[in-house]
Amino acid sequence: MDKKDFSNLEDQIMSTVSNALKAIDFANLKIDINYKAEDTLNQFKSRFNGYSEKYMNLNKKAKNDVSTYISKRPAGSISGILYILFGASGSLIYGSSVLIFLIFKILFGVVIIGSNIIFGVTFLFFAVSLGLLLRGIILRKRVKRFKKYVRFIDDNNYFLIKDMAKFAREKESFVVKDLSKMIDLGMFLEGHIDEEKTYFMLNDEVYSDYLNLKKQQMAKESSNEKLNEEIYNSEKEEIESIIKIGRNYIEQIKNIRNDLYKEEIAIKLDKLGNISNQILIQVEKNPKKIQEVNKFINHYLPITIKLINSYKDINNQLVQGENIESAKSEIEKSIDLINNAFENLLDDLFEDVVLDISTDISVLKTLFKQEGLTEDDFKN
Repeated sequence: MDKKDFSNLEDQIMSTVSNALKAIDFANLKIDINYKAEDTLNQFKSRFNGYSEKYMNLNKKAKNDVSTYISKRPAGSISGILYILFGASGSLIYGSSVLIFLIFKILFGVVIIGSNIIFGVTFLFFAVSLGLLLRGIILRKRVKRFKKYVRFIDDNNYFLIKDMAKFAREKESFVVKDLSKMIDLGMFLEGHIDEEKTYFMLNDEVYSDYLNLKKQQMAKESSNEKLNEEIYNSEKEEIESIIKIGRNYIEQIKNIRNDLYKEEIAIKLDKLGNISNQILIQVEKNPKKIQEVNKFINHYLPITIKLINSYKDINNQLVQGENIESAKSEIEKSIDLINNAFENLLDDLFEDVVLDISTDISVLKTLFKQEGLTEDDFKN
């Protein structure tokens, strides 16, 4: 439904009662919640602007020689080789001894006294040798990954771990654990990983800058949350104030209606109060609609109150002359016009509700059709 244009309502009302009342003053109370909130947020954003750029440009600080922060003899570079040499030699010697013993026992079935003890010791040394060999292989592989990480680092002091993981062709979680282990082993002399496991920083200076920026971010986020809360509370208070004003007008309509219960206009005032109440209920359910009913509450209702108060005043005159009867008739017509306009406004407030209902129905029809639950599907 297209939005109704209520801009002519005031002129129509005033023209229809001009013969009955020479002048009706009205107050136009204005609110501007959305603009106020938007201006306040824009001021905060202007102060916040530039932070992300500074945060992401840590690498642009005076870059130091990365070799200063990388171990020249990473853990495992020598020990890994020694483990492999001793492990391979031991595995070959003791493994051969175990194999010969098993073959001799299978072929001849002769067990020499104490041979089982010798076999057990030999097998133990063989197992230890295998462990040394595997340990050496693991260390050497880590050294290779370390060198690959160093190639990726190039001359940067700060980078994303996920980018390093792609370069190394490893899972991101594995790279985080790998880097943490290398930091503990002193392979990266001043390496740091952030709490979110997202960034790797090569030296203490960059990590210190990162922590300072993070503190600034947390402070600004806290300030942002506080600002949003203040804006929300301010908007809430203003909306509640406006609703209270509207309720007060409706109460005045009811009181005047009770004084005029014998008059024909009483039925019109019942309708007016009911429609006005329904409009306020919809605004309470959806405060975002407050701008759409701003004129209703702050402009049209005050005019309406003045009209029906004027009706009450002239109706209380003991002598009901032609002019008074004409004025009363004009006001009654004005109330009909107002009721019609308010009905249209109330109908507009349900536009979003109708749209949501139509969307839900459309989704249900689509789902039913996909599941073969429509009437046409049953007929087939």
